[in-house]
Amino acid sequence: MSGSANDSGQNALSAEVRAGGLAGEVDPAYALARSRDEYERLSRQAAFLNGTTERLFRAAGLEPGMRVLDVGSGAGDVAFLAAEIVGAAGEVVGVDVDGAALAVARGRAQSLGLHNVTFIEGDARSGELGGDFDAAVGRLVLMYWADPAEALRRIAGRVRPGGVVVFQEFDLDPVVRSWSFPEETLWNETGRLVIETFARAGMQMRMGRQLYGAFLAAGLSTPEMRDEAVVGAGPGFEGYAWLAGVARGLAPLMAKFAIAEVDRLGPETLTDRIRDDAIAASAVVWTPSLVGAYTRTPER
Repeated sequence: MSGSANDSGQNALSAEVRAGGLAGEVDPAYALARSRDEYERLSRQAAFLNGTTERLFRAAGLEPGMRVLDVGSGAGDVAFLAAEIVGAAGEVVGVDVDGAALAVARGRAQSLGLHNVTFIEGDARSGELGGDFDAAVGRLVLMYWADPAEALRRIAGRVRPGGVVVFQEFDLDPVVRSWSFPEETLWNETGRLVIETFARAGMQMRMGRQLYGAFLAAGLSTPEMRDEAVVGAGPGFEGYAWLAGVARGLAPLMAKFAIAEVDRLGPETLTDRIRDDAIAASAVVWTPSLVGAYTRTPER
């Protein structure tokens, strides 16, 4: 599900960073493949989720003229959204450990004519990023870090006093067993497989709900919180392709963990089958909770 690639198994930037983690910590391995197909999937996912993220960023106080740090930029979609908000007078610096994803992001920025976005290969917790920022943002990135609170503390340290810190994460509650009505749908079945795979891979499954405590542990003030899910039904709902895309990306791990056989999953036809099954059941389906948290850094 991740919209970022700021996680483990990547190049360390300093002695403090080990396998993408802080000293003494090893981040969970990124559960999805790093490939051109994955970067394209992330862009489609961004189009599906961007409405929720834009509402969160604007509520948090992003505005024209700001200098924004985008944590875990991946193929650049959150950076492009922030760039649209801050406008030509603002600046967005995207950082990610995945150089191949950033190459894609740079090409996309050029094709979009965005001159207020730059990308740096590195780790937002420890790399040299050049000066203070008015805001730090991230979507679906903290779930891939072993110590989200410490990561937030370090990232917030890059933001000027009174600046904005805003993150958005899924809450993948393994106890919740239904994301559709009626419940017996292929959407539900696929969702359960996805969540089980993320859990087996060691992700921060409740990161959405953990944001509150992580902000406080990072030394930040009590954050404002928002919770959204994307709900849809009928033949035109884009969520079918989104969920099928996540499942396709996780298929090798599903097979490795013996959660599902790839051939039985049928990833190539999964979008159509999820959609057709939902239509046949007159089902309404929804994503897990997308939880956002935002606050401002302490004034000195």
